[in-house]
Amino acid sequence: MSEVANYTDVFQSWQDHRFNFSLAVPLTNTPGLRKPQLAAIYATLGHLVVDPSSPATVVMPTGTGKTDTMLALLIAGKMSRTLILVPSDALRTQISGKCEKFVTLRTVGAISDTALNPVVEVINSGMSEQEVLQLAKANVIVATPQALQLFDKDALQALVGICSHLLIDEAHHVAATSWGRIKKSFNGKPCIQFTATPFREDGLALEGKIIYNYPLRDAQNDGYFKSIEFHPVREYNLDRSDQAIADQAVELLRKDIQAGYNHLMLVRAKSQKRAEALFEIYRTHADLNPVLIHSKVPNQARIFEEIVLKKYRIIVCVDMLGEGFDLPELKIAAIHDQHRSPAVTLQFIGRLTRVDNSLGNAKFVANIANQKTDHQMSELYKESADWGSVIRDVSQEKVSKEIEKESFSGQFSDEKDADTIFGLNPNPKISATAYHLSPKNWMPERANEMSGNREKLQYISINDEADTVIVVTKRETLVGWAQTEAIFDTNWLLYLAFYNKPENTLFIHTSGDDMQSNRFLNLVAKEPVRINGEPTFRSLHNIKLMKLQNVGLSRARKDLRFTMHVGHDINQVISEIEKGSAKKSNVFATGFEQGDRTTVGCSHKGKIWEMNSSPINYWVEWCKNISKKLNDKTIDPSDLLKNVMRAEKIEQKWPDGLFYSDWPESIAIENEQKRSLIFQGERFNLLDIVLGKPNYDDDLTLSIPVYVADTDGLEHLITKINIKLLEDGYKTHCPGLKISLSQEVPLDEYLDSEPLVLLSVDGSMLLGNYRYFSPNSVDIKLPISLLEVWDWGTTKIHQESMRAEKRFDSVQGFTYNKIADDYSIVFNDDGAGEIADLVAIRESKNVIHIDLFHCKYCSLTDGVAIPGARVNDVYEVCGQASRSVKWLYTGEKFFDRLMERYQKSLPIGFDRILKGLPEQLEILRNKCHDHELVFKFAIVQPAISATKISSGQLAVLGTSYSYIKSISGSDIRVIVSP
Repeated sequence: MSEVANYTDVFQSWQDHRFNFSLAVPLTNTPGLRKPQLAAIYATLGHLVVDPSSPATVVMPTGTGKTDTMLALLIAGKMSRTLILVPSDALRTQISGKCEKFVTLRTVGAISDTALNPVVEVINSGMSEQEVLQLAKANVIVATPQALQLFDKDALQALVGICSHLLIDEAHHVAATSWGRIKKSFNGKPCIQFTATPFREDGLALEGKIIYNYPLRDAQNDGYFKSIEFHPVREYNLDRSDQAIADQAVELLRKDIQAGYNHLMLVRAKSQKRAEALFEIYRTHADLNPVLIHSKVPNQARIFEEIVLKKYRIIVCVDMLGEGFDLPELKIAAIHDQHRSPAVTLQFIGRLTRVDNSLGNAKFVANIANQKTDHQMSELYKESADWGSVIRDVSQEKVSKEIEKESFSGQFSDEKDADTIFGLNPNPKISATAYHLSPKNWMPERANEMSGNREKLQYISINDEADTVIVVTKRETLVGWAQTEAIFDTNWLLYLAFYNKPENTLFIHTSGDDMQSNRFLNLVAKEPVRINGEPTFRSLHNIKLMKLQNVGLSRARKDLRFTMHVGHDINQVISEIEKGSAKKSNVFATGFEQGDRTTVGCSHKGKIWEMNSSPINYWVEWCKNISKKLNDKTIDPSDLLKNVMRAEKIEQKWPDGLFYSDWPESIAIENEQKRSLIFQGERFNLLDIVLGKPNYDDDLTLSIPVYVADTDGLEHLITKINIKLLEDGYKTHCPGLKISLSQEVPLDEYLDSEPLVLLSVDGSMLLGNYRYFSPNSVDIKLPISLLEVWDWGTTKIHQESMRAEKRFDSVQGFTYNKIADDYSIVFNDDGAGEIADLVAIRESKNVIHIDLFHCKYCSLTDGVAIPGARVNDVYEVCGQASRSVKWLYTGEKFFDRLMERYQKSLPIGFDRILKGLPEQLEILRNKCHDHELVFKFAIVQPAISATKISSGQLAVLGTSYSYIKSISGSDIRVIVSP
């Protein structure tokens, strides 16, 4: 066989060659292709015959022979000239080297000497159109998208022109812009994508039907991966975590070396700074010759060569050693910083699990007391976790989601149109008009008749269930500024119809106008009955703390038929509706539904909407949710306005009775965890900042204390936020304070547009210079029945906290002893940034019960603590209870916060877990994804006397009760003295 041949000779030899599709038989040492390789080749060849112009995806886990499958297709598919696209320089070198010889394919007998080695060209940089044409001498061209980004339009088109096929390795990168330009240029030519992880963590779609998926479960069962051993350490003191991981990993490496294995160890860090710090730990093991490698280390090329030559036993690096880097001797991984991405985790694990009879099992070391992964990957970091099983299940779940997404688009009857429609990545505005419709009158196929005057049907697709129709039309309209038909505007319109069969309800959406919507409706439905009038407003049901943003009214006056109201004049609107002097025409509101912020719009004519644009499958689920409300006859639309927040402008002076302050509504708990406050160069996490009770400096000026936690958990004042009431507005002043958003901005500048939330004892809420309230939540007194009397005995009720020394004679200590038997975990969260003083947790079937106890002390008068009717005794504790409601529906973030505070307190000798074990918190963190979390709230204030309780105290307690009840649905316990 000639080692050097020209393009024509090579391609002719491939056409003449008979590819050997024999399957390897390991038991008899019979050479051949691996099972996934053979199956992938068959699937791809079939696709190239049936649908060569559509992109396709082959899913093969790392280590199952994906690269040689690609090379086999060059010959088996008789590809005349192929561009192979790879993500990195290292992989470009590796692939081109394998292409030049076909060593593995020849060794296993898949190809014979009849098939000549290809002429291979590598693209390293930008090229001119003429230089590209010179590549026609090659059978295979290997490039990275970075190199092709340097091609101008003509050069890229020339490359597309000379290539017959496009093969993409590590195709999960395809959604990136640099890859997308190249793939789009090859549109219509055969494109096969290969990946171990057909999904992206950024949510972008990976186009291409999955024509073959080799599950990781099968790869493990078929012996393509070595067993995976997980060796956990459990160190909650983060100052000692890295050393604990290093000690365990080095011990494993030394044992493997003593056992005769030529193993190497990879130390994974998330950043260069972390890698440098870890290297200082590992460099003490000089006999293992540790090395540090990252992008700023000099002589990287030489170090990489020495790594391949196994000069170093310990390799400290950032993430992995580049995509496509393959070194079988890497068998031990010390994971100091865990991957959060399933895709990256699977790739990382795959690097260390390649089968090699001369090597032992892969071993992973990580601190399971410091989980930072999502709920899927967190399964890896459990005690006695079976990593082989976990990565198999996670991989299967993620791949299944991609297949399900494909399946959704694949449910539509005309594949070509469906592919085109979903290829446009439609994100319609979430809106619809609903109709009652008998099943016999649902006629989706008639949507094929959408073409009409100046509007032509372009694409249509109906799913197999015949409950969803998608139509795209092209419409030409005359321009408004010219009286001629010589020119016109072109509009593309989207039509959606979803028939919710269980409730016989049809939803219609169009990006066009009402006339177009009605024409579409009359095609797909016979005798539909529009749901309009008052029933439409049932869509506002279950919206808590609802604020009307704009309201349209119909009026029975000849001179005034319709008025539109926005902003703060909505009070009058609500009054008119309630009096019957006007009818709702349309309403748009914001609020909370099941703890999440939401928007709902609805009109008397029957249109319903959400201020959002999302994929079609989201629109379908939204329709199902709205359908339940529209068809629930127990919902009385006239009752819905009773909970609407009214707005009242504040003039001349701030209202009395403000007792609580919190961050703006725009900062949800998930953002609060990511935001920082900067004061005089020092940075504080927003969750560790406490805003105090508003103080009245004068009639026009409020000051809000800003506290942070000392190392011992006590609060100290760092500054104040001042809010000045203006004639028509407000002005915030807090010099020296900045908040980190996309960049650092002055806090007062931010708060001038996003006001703090202030609560008043009458139940109203202040945002800027407006007071918001609803009739149902103003001046509510706490029901006396919710008071619970405790006998405090000899407890020092003037001492609130147990502190690190566990003072059981304090209010918090007494509370712990009183409740401990009812819970499996009791957590002392006392201190600045707390969720509650005591977090008590118990578990029942599929439910995690979390009770938050907020404790306060009774102040001394002449050296004696005497319970009474002082309203000052309830302000702070009610503010803490109200603030804690934000933790509803946060799931794992709630447990992350507890674990973070537990770990940070250990170095100062403060063990926050009073009952239970940290392992139990880990388990609950994982369980919260498929268990319901039920929160309840308790105020513990022995300063309140049940026999002397005042109207003022009941008002403040009632405000917290109403606020918490409206969001969580939970009552609140108030524990007091006799």
